[in-house]
Amino acid sequence: MKSDQTEKKTLRLKVETDYNYRLIGLSSHENDYRLVWAVNNQLKMKFVRIDNLIMHNKKHGSDLEFSRFFYEDEERYLKYYLFSNRCPDGILFPEIRNMDFILQIIGEMTEDNFNQLLKEIKSVSIISAPFVLHPQKIKNAGQLFHE
Repeated sequence: MKSDQTEKKTLRLKVETDYNYRLIGLSSHENDYRLVWAVNNQLKMKFVRIDNLIMHNKKHGSDLEFSRFFYEDEERYLKYYLFSNRCPDGILFPEIRNMDFILQIIGEMTEDNFNQLLKEIKSVSIISAPFVLHPQKIKNAGQLFHE
């Protein structure tokens, strides 16, 4: 006797996100405007404040606002975004709660240039420590950090 039941197969699609940016977590107990002022002075950048990032918090049923700053290096074709990871009512990325700010660098940057940038960031006195972050390990990073 032949069975009319067919075997079901489940196929899983794994989508690899191509991260065309780098992330650096910054630990600093200073306010965002003091941090940006120090980075601008020390690294000769020109970050400007842009609209806050607004994220809806399902748990609390409210919107959370995180400060954001932007700088474009037109000579090197690089864009930089500096996000606060904290606001009075919550944390943007709970899995990296020890980071106060996140620096996103969009564009092609050699490893030597990236290491030089890290060295310069370490020289900013109000930054306790910079940490290289891996976007694939941060939940929802692909949705937030894009260009």
